[in-house]
Amino acid sequence: MSLDLFLPRPSTPATGFSSPAPGFSPSLPVFSLLWQLISGAVNCPRASSKVPISPSISTLGIVDTTTDNTLNEMASISCTKLTLFSIAAITIQFIGLSIFVFGFFPVKPLLSGHSGSESFRQPTCDNNGVANQSDASPPPDRLRFLYQEVSEIPPLYDRLVLMVIDGLPAEFVLGKKGRPPSKAFMEAMPYTQSLLANGMAVGYHAIAAAPTVTMPRLKAMVSGAIGGFLDVAFNFNTQACLDDNLLAQFFKIGWKMVMHGDDTWLKLFPGLFERHDGVSSFFVKDIVEVDQNVSRHLGDELSRDDWNFLILHYLGLDHVGHIGGRNSVLMASKLSEMDEVVKMIHINTLRNLENDQGKTLLVVVSDHGMTENGNHGGSSYEETDSIALYIGPKTHAFDHSSSNHDTIFQVDIAPTLALLFGVPIPKNNIGVLISQMVDSLTDDQKLRALQLNSWQLFKLLQAQLPGLYCRNFPCDAFVTNSGPTISECKGSKEKLFCCLYLNAATLHDAWKAKVVTRSNSTEGYNSIIAAYHEFLSSANEWLSHKATDVCVIFKVKISKTCKPGILFESINSRY
Repeated sequence: MSLDLFLPRPSTPATGFSSPAPGFSPSLPVFSLLWQLISGAVNCPRASSKVPISPSISTLGIVDTTTDNTLNEMASISCTKLTLFSIAAITIQFIGLSIFVFGFFPVKPLLSGHSGSESFRQPTCDNNGVANQSDASPPPDRLRFLYQEVSEIPPLYDRLVLMVIDGLPAEFVLGKKGRPPSKAFMEAMPYTQSLLANGMAVGYHAIAAAPTVTMPRLKAMVSGAIGGFLDVAFNFNTQACLDDNLLAQFFKIGWKMVMHGDDTWLKLFPGLFERHDGVSSFFVKDIVEVDQNVSRHLGDELSRDDWNFLILHYLGLDHVGHIGGRNSVLMASKLSEMDEVVKMIHINTLRNLENDQGKTLLVVVSDHGMTENGNHGGSSYEETDSIALYIGPKTHAFDHSSSNHDTIFQVDIAPTLALLFGVPIPKNNIGVLISQMVDSLTDDQKLRALQLNSWQLFKLLQAQLPGLYCRNFPCDAFVTNSGPTISECKGSKEKLFCCLYLNAATLHDAWKAKVVTRSNSTEGYNSIIAAYHEFLSSANEWLSHKATDVCVIFKVKISKTCKPGILFESINSRY
């Protein structure tokens, strides 16, 4: 209840208080008193005086003896003490609000603009954290060939189909902890399971960051950046995505994009799609038409050759979960429906390959998982267990059936697709290349892909760590006839990141300089891969704010200044 209720009306004689200024009606007593003090509306009573009670309030019986005593005690406080008390109370409230806001909605330094040809150039050690500005963008066709030339990696595919099955837990398709999915779910997706079994597809448990709602998870997949809890509010009122992302990169090289499904895509990327048919994601009772409105376009789109990127976002499985939970009797039939879509797209992919119509990569992903009750939004294993399934044509069959139980991060999808299709990695990406996806490349090209990923992450680290100049400690790693000299990595996070980065670069330079002899080339190649993974893993961990201490173990010596017990090991399973 507001203290204003007990303050006398302006017409009451001999009172020390008057009403606040017109148009201002604070609801908190402290703010009300402070406002009256500031505005001069309070005539400070003497310590011996008492605040009279309005007859109308007294008659109503609102003010009891306790209230009367309280008002008289407040009236005995001097103006100075009352002012100091009010200011102190507001300061405490402001500090508490600030802690909450910056704790739950952190502001992360981001690089502005979009990556261009400068992303294929090595960062300099004296870069003060500001990435080189993109060159003036040439026409799309010329830009596409320019990227292919400077990247030194040929695009592995010509077209991309991104199929988003909203709310699909990876456990439904890949199983959990080495165990296969339930019999009902396996039988519901026979074609997909056959692709996984014969190496035509490779699947991953893709860890999604909280909040596990659609909009921030889509942004993470196409930008490689992690949002904050504020995205929960934006999920209900989606704004255009201004950060660097894959769709913007594809648009710059002249790709034609088509989207059918969740209209969140249309809100995030307005004006980028040649054709689209969006459906609302908030009618959770609809589990049939919401998917039929997507599939009805599928036959026509697959017969066309006027698109490079096709997005299909199915919402029905998520709605089934919201209605009946993850074990709903409707779940198996919905999985069967999705399996038929995968089959239709893959058969069309094989047909196009036979007719020399280019190679198409089908990527099946989910934005998040779901709890037993079918809900999502939190950070439990069930909610963060999303799927990333890569299905290629016969000529690029995958021999990694054992990888179907590996774990990656959802943000790893963005740099992987960028490198597969020959466009720059988005500037604020924190993801790491999925190495198995580039196994068809030569050793030099694989190392080049890891190099480009490390350059991008190093530039992002420079933006967030102003002290990361690589100038204040020994950066004199060099190559001799006996082999590369590698520094011991220890100390502050700036020194650790720069040391790990330079170690990988030194080994790679030695490889390119042919210092590594043929007899130990395999060992030398593996050493470079390991060095790049050490840097990429440490950078990813710190940038995603999972590691808050510099005491990181990546097969390097830990600084003696590290606190014991605070250790973070690299996730070897992702490589």
